[in-house]
Amino acid sequence: MRVPPHVLLTGSSAASFGFFLSGPHGILPGMEQDVLPLDQLLARQAERIPRKTFVKFEGRKYSFRDMDRLASLFASHLLGRGMERGERVAILSGNRHEYVAAYFGIIRAGGIVLPVNNLLTHEEVDFILTDAGVRTVFYDEECAGTMRRLEENRAYRCFSLTAVAGGPAALFALPDRSQTAIDDVSTILYTSGTTGRPKGALLTHRNLLANATAGTQAFRVTGRDRFVVFLPLFHSFTYTVCVVIPLVTGAMLSLLPGVKPFQRVVKSLIIDRITLFVAIPTVYKILADKDMPWFVKALLRLRLCVSGAAPLPPKVIREFEAVFRVPLREGYGLTEASPVVSINPVEPELNRPGTVGLPLPGISVRVVDDAGRDLPTGMPGELLVRGPNVMKGYLNRPEDTERAIRDHWLYTGDIASLDESGYIKIIDRKKDLIIVDGLNVYPYEVEEVLYRHPAVQDCSMIGVQHEHEEGKELGIMYVVLREGARATARDLREYLGKHVAHYKIPRRFLFSGELPRTATGKIMKKELRVWFREREMKHP
Repeated sequence: MRVPPHVLLTGSSAASFGFFLSGPHGILPGMEQDVLPLDQLLARQAERIPRKTFVKFEGRKYSFRDMDRLASLFASHLLGRGMERGERVAILSGNRHEYVAAYFGIIRAGGIVLPVNNLLTHEEVDFILTDAGVRTVFYDEECAGTMRRLEENRAYRCFSLTAVAGGPAALFALPDRSQTAIDDVSTILYTSGTTGRPKGALLTHRNLLANATAGTQAFRVTGRDRFVVFLPLFHSFTYTVCVVIPLVTGAMLSLLPGVKPFQRVVKSLIIDRITLFVAIPTVYKILADKDMPWFVKALLRLRLCVSGAAPLPPKVIREFEAVFRVPLREGYGLTEASPVVSINPVEPELNRPGTVGLPLPGISVRVVDDAGRDLPTGMPGELLVRGPNVMKGYLNRPEDTERAIRDHWLYTGDIASLDESGYIKIIDRKKDLIIVDGLNVYPYEVEEVLYRHPAVQDCSMIGVQHEHEEGKELGIMYVVLREGARATARDLREYLGKHVAHYKIPRRFLFSGELPRTATGKIMKKELRVWFREREMKHP
């Protein structure tokens, strides 16, 4: 058994693995003197590498000095309009360079940033803004309609990102930067709400910087790297990995409005000489199937691709790497952990597809049973996470916080197992567990097998209550077939019968043109349950 040299195994037969840091600040050793609040780190980089490009957007390059000045412009704008220290300020916008500047500007003015999913309805946005007590919102033109609807019921101070960035330089004096401490809350990120009402995770400067610093080491990022960013900036995975890591390292990010049209992404990969590609499984599935010209692949300068935000089937990893000859590494995280918990090592000999890799430096993990007792290696249980990246708690929800964080351990709600070397295998969400005749069925295990069927493009399994037998659950598999492919429920049932135990095979297979997903590609099982209740409950 080869254990990577930076992994420390703890405990006896119980599965508990982690990286331990000697630094007093919970950041990587040797970096204690560089621990600054996010806006101050931007100012430091603006002094150190003023002319180096930080953000490229719509053909224009913005240096670290440019972005620092823009951040001060947003800060001065807020202070000139009476913003109070600790006030929560929302950003409702698509990907723009002003988004990044406003983020740091809010912090510089003494505020707390609340990134809002710009794909939500005005009612969903209203819930988040009301829950967080937000009075001030920065928005882009695409969200102007949503803001008008919101203002019908409640008064907000609304400011256009482009208007503020393009306006005259404000002269309002900025506060003493030393007032912001590393353990102050910098960001409130609302969970996706796939299992209920979204909750606001309170993330400190230390949380985000510890995670970004650990990610820098795990991904081997340097100032020479170049990121392409098309995932939404409101998502924790995008912002930590694609904005804070470049901020920490002095790397460049090429910011795009979105993934479509995909030709724009390809153009950026070539022209901007992108070295680090960060995406979600859906994108890698498309790329693995896409017939991309050989000369395009020859022009690529990619050294590493990273997948997160949703499970990545091993089949997709194999197909993608065979086509592009670039390592694709799967990671795991959650908003409450800022968000990255683990990643498969860059070294080929240490990569283990089918797992989400090893904990990042500074992070410890355990797998426990329902009583909180450590389980042996290989046995599934709830995954617990501890480290400087773990959130401070949930906004205005002390009871939820107490349930989620106990004795400094974050209870993730994910079912996982650990192997003898500390690699994490995510089996499923604890809440998605299906109990069939007293036996545990983890949907992801079944989905992973079905993904290997040549006719299957996408699939997701849910558990529903039996209509006539109280307390009995049935497995229901929603399936999207590949274009031009054919397969019946019987075909899929027979295929699964060769690979999984009989009790794990879904009772029904329902075919659909697509599956409901969040903005980051995560399948919304809650919505699938609604589909089933509304469309299928009439049919026994």
